[in-house]
Amino acid sequence: MTDLSNYSLDQLKDLQTQIKNNIASREKDAIANVQQQILTLAESVGMTVAQLMNIKGKKTGKPVKTVEPRYRHPDSPELQWTGRGRKPHWIQAYIDTTGNDLDSLLIK
Repeated sequence: MTDLSNYSLDQLKDLQTQIKNNIASREKDAIANVQQQILTLAESVGMTVAQLMNIKGKKTGKPVKTVEPRYRHPDSPELQWTGRGRKPHWIQAYIDTTGNDLDSLLIK
């Protein structure tokens, strides 16, 4: 190892920059080398890289259905609920303050 105690601060910072650049360059070269090896291997067996890696496209499942809201706040129409999942806080607050039941919020 080199004794760095004799270097000035500017020299050390310059050395640090050189090291970072060298590391980045070597990493880039290593990645390119591995990519080329993979491509060569795939071609040697008559396959593409995707076939070799058994990569499949995006899965297509059932389309997600949006559910229409069943409940709406009478004073604030932007507050809506489909009736699925946990009851929103605004529903419980409305029921507590007005004394009405959940059916009073049904969208007709």
